[in-house]
Amino acid sequence: MRLPTVTPQTRYNLLDKLRIGPWLILAILATFVVALLYPHQLGVLLWSLSKLCWGAYLGYWIDRSIFPYARPDSFNPDKHTNEVTSWEALMLRRSIIIAAAILALGLEV
Repeated sequence: MRLPTVTPQTRYNLLDKLRIGPWLILAILATFVVALLYPHQLGVLLWSLSKLCWGAYLGYWIDRSIFPYARPDSFNPDKHTNEVTSWEALMLRRSIIIAAAILALGLEV
């Protein structure tokens, strides 16, 4: 059995995936602090996190269903003359829709 070789590209991909790692560690530590100091608040924390996740999920799918033809990940700059502005506008549109869905669920609207 041959072991996979680690190339600079694979190393970059792994580091790229772990770039949010410090925030995840901080969130886990904060959850443990809440669990130690205020264990009765864990349900509230779980409820808030679930609303945040549902808002992000619903916002993403709302964007995909409203704009099925204009997805940022399938944008082909060769077909457009002003590729940077068009791609940035698609990403900005998606982030605004997702942020609106998160805020709506977070504010219990």
